[in-house]
Amino acid sequence: MDRPAQIDFVLGGTVRVALTGAVIMVQHEDVLSQVERAMKAAHALRVQVDLTAAAALDSSGVALLVLTRRLATRCGAEFQLHGAGPEIVQHLHMAGLTTLFGLRPADGGDGPDTGMAGQAPDDQPPDDQPPDDQPPEVPAAVVDVLDEPFDRQGIPAIRDRLLSYATSCGLSGFDQYKLVLAATEIMTNAVLHGGGRGTIRVERHGERLILRITDRGPGIPRQQRVTYPRSRPGRVRSAGLWLARQICLRVDIDTGPGGTIVSLTYALPLHAE
Repeated sequence: MDRPAQIDFVLGGTVRVALTGAVIMVQHEDVLSQVERAMKAAHALRVQVDLTAAAALDSSGVALLVLTRRLATRCGAEFQLHGAGPEIVQHLHMAGLTTLFGLRPADGGDGPDTGMAGQAPDDQPPDDQPPDDQPPEVPAAVVDVLDEPFDRQGIPAIRDRLLSYATSCGLSGFDQYKLVLAATEIMTNAVLHGGGRGTIRVERHGERLILRITDRGPGIPRQQRVTYPRSRPGRVRSAGLWLARQICLRVDIDTGPGGTIVSLTYALPLHAE
């Protein structure tokens, strides 16, 4: 996060943790130590995390919620999550955490929505060849959207540019959120594990966006490239690639000792401009 969480006391023994803006790349220890000190000073009966002013979370932001709840429970305090907007609720639903946080799921269940808008089913090969008189399909023109280097400080600006482009395409709020989330997770991995910096190139191929995030790190170990099932609710685990695979049509990884290229194929909704 660009700035620490705002932590204050509320009458009645409540410690309020207000998170604002894009809650990404969180230093958990800093926030949790502040919360624990505040709880001891106030003899807190409850901890309330206020997301009213939060625009988005990444997996580290979600982990902060889980860890704060765990801290409150360990100290015998009630945990409350307040003010989550619809996109964040849908994100937590996708991660299987709405029940844990006492939220109402977006579609009445608590698990990944396999029919999420913006995600197309896998391409299936045709059973039959097209008729001979059918004209060949013309490849979609490639439109360059973005080609920029980034480091930790540069990720927010890249997020803003992606969000602006998604808005110009007419994407819904959650479709915008998912696109930016997938890119953020892979860029964050590049910063944390791939040498501290990377580049992102985004192209539009008809109804699909191709995002290629490149770093010069030591490569991704095979065991970390395996597709794992969703974590149990309340368990904290690195979830960047898992989230990207839930959001994108496909995720391709080319990795080795000289660096990594992660290619995300994001299917635009049919109504996208």
